[in-house]
Amino acid sequence: MRLAIVDEKLCEPKKCNNLCAKVCPRNKLNEKCIVIEKKASIDENLCVGCGICANRCPFKAIKIVNTPEKIGTLVYRYGKNKFALYNLPIPEKGNIIGLIGRNGIGKSTAIKILAGEIKIDLERLPTILKIYLKKERKISYKPQILKKVNFDEIDKKLVNILNLKEKDNYSGGELQKLNIALCLSKDADLYLFDEPSSYLDISERLKIARLIKSKLKDKEVIIVEHDLAMLDYLSDRVYILYGSPGVYGVVSSIYSALKGINSYLDGYLPTENVRFRRDKIRFCLSIQENLKREELTSFTNLEKKLGEFILKVKGGEIYKREILGILGPNSIGKTSFMEILAGKMQPDVGEVQKVKISYKPQYLHADIDKPVKEIIPKTREFKEQIAYPFRLDVLYEKNVKDLSGGELQTLAIALCLSNEANLYLLDEPSAFLDIENRLQLTKILKRIVEMKEKSIVVVDHDLHLISQVSDRIMFFRGKPGIEGVAEIVNTYNAINRVLKDFGITFRRDAETGRFKANKPDSQLDMQQKKSEEYLKI
Repeated sequence: MRLAIVDEKLCEPKKCNNLCAKVCPRNKLNEKCIVIEKKASIDENLCVGCGICANRCPFKAIKIVNTPEKIGTLVYRYGKNKFALYNLPIPEKGNIIGLIGRNGIGKSTAIKILAGEIKIDLERLPTILKIYLKKERKISYKPQILKKVNFDEIDKKLVNILNLKEKDNYSGGELQKLNIALCLSKDADLYLFDEPSSYLDISERLKIARLIKSKLKDKEVIIVEHDLAMLDYLSDRVYILYGSPGVYGVVSSIYSALKGINSYLDGYLPTENVRFRRDKIRFCLSIQENLKREELTSFTNLEKKLGEFILKVKGGEIYKREILGILGPNSIGKTSFMEILAGKMQPDVGEVQKVKISYKPQYLHADIDKPVKEIIPKTREFKEQIAYPFRLDVLYEKNVKDLSGGELQTLAIALCLSNEANLYLLDEPSAFLDIENRLQLTKILKRIVEMKEKSIVVVDHDLHLISQVSDRIMFFRGKPGIEGVAEIVNTYNAINRVLKDFGITFRRDAETGRFKANKPDSQLDMQQKKSEEYLKI
């Protein structure tokens, strides 16, 4: 089967003089394969899949993709020459089902169909799916795009557990917790959570995960999640979504959490006999003791008072060719420390040795009314070392203000790394990125450190990412909103402390190196707690 996709935002027939229609081999035979009205329209039955139109389109508005033979049932398509979703996940009572896959592959579409926000033709679906969708059930849905909520509708017990407060303006993390709390407050048969860990720190993610597992153990639950450690901890079973981002997505057969996550990392689905990625994804833990490297910069004991909050940082140094991770709860001073390093904020006590800095802040604003190609460097080095690995070329014709969260994050990281600097500061770079883009980010950061002999400081809440990239970690503790105390420790000690605080144990999966959650009160769980190895390596 062949799919032809036309991005109407990029398609500009007047500017290219209908080029796609002119070069189409079918059109040259006087057949109407590509018809131009306001935008290009492609007849997929006539299309021979040559790809000439896609290759010649100056705005990259066309994609021609051949799908696998046995792809399943077409569940929903957004319209002619638009994204198509095949198959649907089926919830199971008493099991938490995880959905894993790249951005733009149909996870949110699947969730919206199950939530009833997208209506589909039930008659063409397989019997099992048709019976499930026709059955009446109460549904509670936490969407990917966060909304303002009515505070009075939230269960008061959850208000206390999550330390929620009613106010006029909320941070991203506060809004996320409010949306999750509202979802959990409803009496429903099916609960749907689309990316519940976004904006949350590690401790909040673990708290939310525990809450979902305990409160919804007898319900139907489906969760979309990019944080592998949380997905593994939460999920009993998983569906993998594969295909071509922005073109089509296929929901796989259901797998156990162990088999499904490992199959996704392998890029191969044994049940379907489908390879959807050439390279396997593997994780390693970066532990460096007693680094003997040349110092890049250093800082004395630092103090900064911000209203009622006080930040205290123990003096230390950042070495050349080092990636220093920063780990800790929200509202504990991590971003303030980054701004002190960047020179955007001055400490009340202490000082930082100055070096040339490039800084990507935590919160991004898509307020540039220009195509991406007009704001990126034109150098060969940028193209080869940053743009190509990040696949930025697919964004070149898009307007910055029209980019999705993941696209804007990728662009911001790329622009930060393109600047000439000695020290790069990245505040929560994994936000909105899918698993594969996070892996690509890890590779790029390590390459910059090794080849360019630069140094990087990374704040992030993804345990896999922070453990992979960090030579050492600056660990923040204290009381959020009141006091933050930070010092540099080794990577293992920092992660072990976080897990110990929540009484959750992880072990490394022998096949992939990922963090795998132990079942509470299992023999492994009790052994690791007894030896205080909350992360078994």
